[in-house]
Amino acid sequence: MTPSSYLNYLKEEPIEYGRFLILRQTLESLKPLLSGRCILDFGASYGLSACAYLEAGASRVVGVEPDAARVERGTGIIQELGLSDRIALNHTSSTDKLPFAEASFDVAFANAVLEHIPSPRTRFIQEMWRVLKPSGHLIINETPNKYLPIDFHTTGGLWFVPWLPKNLARHYAILRGRFRRDKDWDHSGWRGVGYYEITKALGRNYRAIPEMSHRRHRFLAKLHLPPNLLDPFPLLIFEKQ
Repeated sequence: MTPSSYLNYLKEEPIEYGRFLILRQTLESLKPLLSGRCILDFGASYGLSACAYLEAGASRVVGVEPDAARVERGTGIIQELGLSDRIALNHTSSTDKLPFAEASFDVAFANAVLEHIPSPRTRFIQEMWRVLKPSGHLIINETPNKYLPIDFHTTGGLWFVPWLPKNLARHYAILRGRFRRDKDWDHSGWRGVGYYEITKALGRNYRAIPEMSHRRHRFLAKLHLPPNLLDPFPLLIFEKQ
């Protein structure tokens, strides 16, 4: 499998392909957590992220996606690539109620998805946690940091959008010409996720695996704060105890 193979199926989906390339780069440092593991791909879309997980060493990927049309198209792509024995996409209309038993997966991966779920997101996070095995890992990636005052995702860098109430943020974005009035604001990704939002949903039986790749990470760790608290798109990893 090569990136060009996927591109043949996504010529009209440059955003999806761009996300695949970013994810593929991120996974280079996560291969020890993915190698030989069964992965839940939460918000799998067309299955491009699932292909990236296989490249990173995963043994099998099971995706859940609320958009039935994406599941249908993605299943066709996976069949054409000859990966049906290792990737399964499931249409799941309510991703806060997953059709899996407890402790079904080694890793639950949410890539560029939680921002599209309106708050509160507690039950979605807890459901991913429920289907994880003990010592399994919840990985949240490419979701903007709601603690920062700039919206990096939906409005092209408008200040204070993530901190405003929903309706005020929408009206402000429309007024500034950064959002169309006829589009869906609730699921647009305007408000990201926060570290403490995740840990509150997880309760006490977790161990955070800190990212220490930058100087700011090491500085915040010395202050006994989450190292990626100020990252625009933090990589959040939690191990189930």
